[in-house]
Amino acid sequence: MKRLLSAIRGTRPPSVVPGFLRPIDTGALERELNLKEAGAQRGMKELPDTTDNIFDAVEQTITQRVVSEWTWQGDELINNLRAYAARLIGFSVSTERAQLGLAATNALTRLQKASIQAVSELGPLKEDYLAARKELQDFRKKHRLDRPARNPARRWTTFGLLFVLIAVESVLNGLFFATGSVFGIIGGIRTAIGISATNVIIAFLLGLWPARMINRRNIFVRSLGFVLTVAGLVALVSLHAFAAHFRDATAAVGEVRALKTAIDELIKAPWAVADINSAYLFGLGVLFSIGAFWKGYTFDDPYPGYGPVSRRAEHAREAYSDEHHRLFDDLEAEKEDTVKRLREGIDKIPVFPQNADQIRTQRAALLQRFRAYEGSVELAANQLLQVYRDANKTSRTTRPPAHFNNAWKLPHSFLNTRDIIDLTAPTESTPPEEIPAIIVELERHRDAVLSEYMKLITQHPHPTEMQ
Repeated sequence: MKRLLSAIRGTRPPSVVPGFLRPIDTGALERELNLKEAGAQRGMKELPDTTDNIFDAVEQTITQRVVSEWTWQGDELINNLRAYAARLIGFSVSTERAQLGLAATNALTRLQKASIQAVSELGPLKEDYLAARKELQDFRKKHRLDRPARNPARRWTTFGLLFVLIAVESVLNGLFFATGSVFGIIGGIRTAIGISATNVIIAFLLGLWPARMINRRNIFVRSLGFVLTVAGLVALVSLHAFAAHFRDATAAVGEVRALKTAIDELIKAPWAVADINSAYLFGLGVLFSIGAFWKGYTFDDPYPGYGPVSRRAEHAREAYSDEHHRLFDDLEAEKEDTVKRLREGIDKIPVFPQNADQIRTQRAALLQRFRAYEGSVELAANQLLQVYRDANKTSRTTRPPAHFNNAWKLPHSFLNTRDIIDLTAPTESTPPEEIPAIIVELERHRDAVLSEYMKLITQHPHPTEMQ
């Protein structure tokens, strides 16, 4: 029957370290160590000797297994007490007060440092922006402008386009001038470059200044712009008419006498050209003039002076805004974080003493449970020893050792070790009557941080917040 029961139970070791404060399974441990058989066998051999005053091998095995379990549970107790200690620190009013005070002091120090830094780094940029903005406001008021300035994108690519216009017109004109030139196409292009460059540059400048002056409010400036624009357009048309006559004269009388002949023909019959290619030359020049004139007119805002004034204000605003962003964005985040922590502390600190008392109560209950557990450990060890000793006494004929009548005790209590004493030592607690004063102190820290930040922002506002 014993062999059958052993086969049914298997060789699974007893669960002597199952969980925190779980009682020792004495039945499983008795079966594993086979205490009754071991006691009977040793008793038949009259072991241990009557004069022995120390535990034999079986008794030592029993106590070692129990002490091993007890030691593991003691280590777990220390881990639990450390967790309670960490929780108590989290609910320490004095610790929270010191941490929040330090955070507020750091935030104030950084804000005050930023205030000094802003005066030297942000102050000049602020003055430049205010001056440029006032200049723009005065300009708009003086010229009765309500619309925003028009700043065409990629303005400076216009010069690349002008270069392309001159190059293309020079090549095309060179083909027309090649007929009368002794150097052929190369000679024609050389002549055409001067005419094309003059045409494109004058047309661009004509559109950039005189034509835009017509939009001015002042009647005198507007009239002057109109006269200059008309005169410039007439000059451009005359230039292209001269170019057409010059080509005819070059083909007819050669390059040496072509200039005088072209001027005479231009005066006598400006629209009469001898060759259809000369007419094409005239039309091509007028077309490129219109393109250059339009690029000049749209190079900046139609109202003269409005574009540069607007750009100066925009550039000054961007410079001030970028520096403001560099200085204040991190400060705002730190201010928000500090104020949030202070507000949370103000809300939580009044309940800290209650939470700490609950933790201490839980800790005291745990210690009481462990004290009872140590008693159960001694009881379990003595039960196992008694099983072995009873079987030993029954099988022997001599008197058993005297220590068979003594109860076994733990070598010491874990509750008296230095680690446990340190972890359960009384901690300084804040009397409830001091809590209101601490709350007032934290509110002062919070108000000081907000006040310093608002003072800084008021002295150096963001461009979008300036009146």
